[in-house]
Amino acid sequence: MDKSNKLDIAWNHLFAKYDILNEIDQNGVCKLKAEQIKEFREPRLMTKFDWSDARPKVFRENGLSVLPDSRGTYVIGKFKAYKKLEYEEVKPISVKMPEWIHSFDHFPVTSEAVALNIAQMTGMIDMIMGTNDGEPSAISTITGRLKSGELKYRIDLKDSKSPYSFSVHNSQVEIDAGFENLNNLLVIEAKNRIPQDFMIRQLYYPFRGYTNLNIDKKVLPVYLTHADNVYAFHVFEFTDPNNYSSIRRVKQVNFIVDQSLAITLENVKQISKDSPNLKDTITFPQADSLTRILDMLQHLRTPKDKFELGSDYQFNERQGDYYGNALRYLGFASKVERKFELTKLGKYVADLPNSDNRNKIIIKQILSTKCFNLIFVNTLHNGGEFDNDYIDHVLLDNAMSVRSSTTAKRRRSTVKNWLNWVLSTATAE
Repeated sequence: MDKSNKLDIAWNHLFAKYDILNEIDQNGVCKLKAEQIKEFREPRLMTKFDWSDARPKVFRENGLSVLPDSRGTYVIGKFKAYKKLEYEEVKPISVKMPEWIHSFDHFPVTSEAVALNIAQMTGMIDMIMGTNDGEPSAISTITGRLKSGELKYRIDLKDSKSPYSFSVHNSQVEIDAGFENLNNLLVIEAKNRIPQDFMIRQLYYPFRGYTNLNIDKKVLPVYLTHADNVYAFHVFEFTDPNNYSSIRRVKQVNFIVDQSLAITLENVKQISKDSPNLKDTITFPQADSLTRILDMLQHLRTPKDKFELGSDYQFNERQGDYYGNALRYLGFASKVERKFELTKLGKYVADLPNSDNRNKIIIKQILSTKCFNLIFVNTLHNGGEFDNDYIDHVLLDNAMSVRSSTTAKRRRSTVKNWLNWVLSTATAE
């Protein structure tokens, strides 16, 4: 029996024994003591879900989340506990590794800790923190597991205008990285993948811990993703420091190490002009993040099915299937006995660094289809602006799996995000 089945079964028993859904309907939340949960499984295995898709099925179906309070109990409710990670395909800033560093010459960056070390030594951290010339560089300070102390906050409920008030005493806080310069404090949650969303607590608890220092420095909460050799800093703020759900995205800044991406728009136009304008032969893709798709090339060095891909990226098997089929659409993967595996071209691209040579191949694969190439040309004619009606028209006329305007509208976001990636690789002449 896999972990998810054990989790679902245990929570199904708890929901039945304590009539949790009815309790939430009557009172807005349901509280369970740790010993009640422990009757079926260890609380630490039952209550920590970093992504919304990691929640038990009964939670997902009813829009529920669980958080601890200061009385040794866990509170279940329709909390706005997760934040969607809106990944933008923006051109990365090129930074350089110090010439005397050779530790990474033959070792890939496979851990968040190493990614954070590289972010500091290449100057990414100082750029994000706004360290000025002549000022001391940002210093790594607090990391690891800490205690929250006394922490009171409000959290919004999905079906109520009145937030729920939490009081937490010495809850565990995990900080992947903390940095300080003359003017700012930076707290980072880092991931070697691009999740679809994340639990706000991962940023909110460290943010409150730093804010409670009561010093005259701004606290910058950042979610760092490292995928496809791109370091993406997602900078957030809490518009109401006492409200967990008040998180707001400020900006995204991307970096790449030791690569100068210099494909020109003229290069891309020529690729478009040379396109064979192929007809679709498989289902049109429904996978918005091209960076995540390209990162998956590394995960398919061993063939995997949709369940395994979903597990790698902490989303459900349906999304795993969508992303695996997106690689098929691009010609980088095939499907053999329900498993996705790299094609010869996919293996070749997977072995290349994120570079002009590799990106030209990817652009060629995207623009080789009639759907993407027609929309790309139309977007250039519109000065880089997408024409939604034209996109829908092209999809309905050329994508064999798009047979209704409703489906066309859903696939539109994939088209825009992939072409935004293409345009982000091109520099102005």
